[in-house]
Amino acid sequence: MRLHALRLWRFRNYERAQIEPSLRVNILLGANAQGKTNLLEAIYYLSALRPLRPVREVDLIQWGATEMRLYAQYEIDGLTDDIQIRLPLQGKRAIWLNEQPVAKQSALVGKLSVVCFTAQDLTIIRGEPADRRRFLDAELSLLSHRYLYSLAHYKRALEQRNNLLRGYLEGVATLDSLPEWNAQLVKYGARLFHARRQFLERLNALALSTHRALTHDAETMTLQYLPGLPVREPTPEKEEDWSDALLSALHLSAGEELRRGTTLYGPHRDDFLIQVQGYEARLYASQGQQRTCALSLRLSEVSLVESIRNAPPIVLLDDVFSDLDPARRRHLVEFLTPRTQTFITCTDLSAFDEATLQDAALFEVQAGTVNRRA
Repeated sequence: MRLHALRLWRFRNYERAQIEPSLRVNILLGANAQGKTNLLEAIYYLSALRPLRPVREVDLIQWGATEMRLYAQYEIDGLTDDIQIRLPLQGKRAIWLNEQPVAKQSALVGKLSVVCFTAQDLTIIRGEPADRRRFLDAELSLLSHRYLYSLAHYKRALEQRNNLLRGYLEGVATLDSLPEWNAQLVKYGARLFHARRQFLERLNALALSTHRALTHDAETMTLQYLPGLPVREPTPEKEEDWSDALLSALHLSAGEELRRGTTLYGPHRDDFLIQVQGYEARLYASQGQQRTCALSLRLSEVSLVESIRNAPPIVLLDDVFSDLDPARRRHLVEFLTPRTQTFITCTDLSAFDEATLQDAALFEVQAGTVNRRA
């Protein structure tokens, strides 16, 4: 996967900009608040069709403009495609693939494969279970349209079931439709359980080797899935086994759910444990170790996407060198090059060695303009 051209119109703080990146390392250099992360967000949006940061989609439109547009030309498996997106302030988003309008836009999610690290990823390590569930949902949705579909249907079933339970608790609803929503919850919940378990098993093996590479074999990192069920062991193997486990949990908790008016078990209660050297990273790892864990998770996805799609994804690294010592910075660059096309934001070049700088394309970003340094 290689990005050949990127163009922006009225996107964030860019009136208009375009770059033709190197196929290897691209360094986006500039002071804070100049628009470096916005360039990464443009690439990410072309892949995920959602903002990189937790904002409304219309916030991507430049202040005072009525629409924004993005264009990218990229290559995968020797074939070149181009994608265009138009997002108006009012009305629906429009997408064209190779100049043909796209009706089912969800089918394009993840077509341009991207793995992105930002400072927000530290919440995966430091934050609450909801932060780790968002990580799982975001990554699995890019890899599997079946997962994206099942997630949407699970959320709907969960919302309707909780509304029913609250209505019954308040005396304004009956439980006549509860079996129907139980069936929906179990059907789609089992798919999410199964997919998350498989994903974390594969990611665990890759994270172990990636973390060793970044720390030069000084540390180990492991992941353990914690499904939202009353009994977590033994972990079900097949999708139908997850269905049985969730259905059993719903039956066991039926009385308590009626008393509390909410669904107590299911993928919406999932979590996973991240350990460094056998200790929970959230509680015991240093700031530098936590950042390295977050990086290891993201970079492990590079190998995972490559194994699934037979091509490495584009890698976006935003403010990646903060809290990393020089050795870890060097191991990071060595891990990525020349394997992937990489975009790295930074405020100065001190973290890069001379060999990396000679091989990289350097783009200077200032106040919504971007220019390649000769």
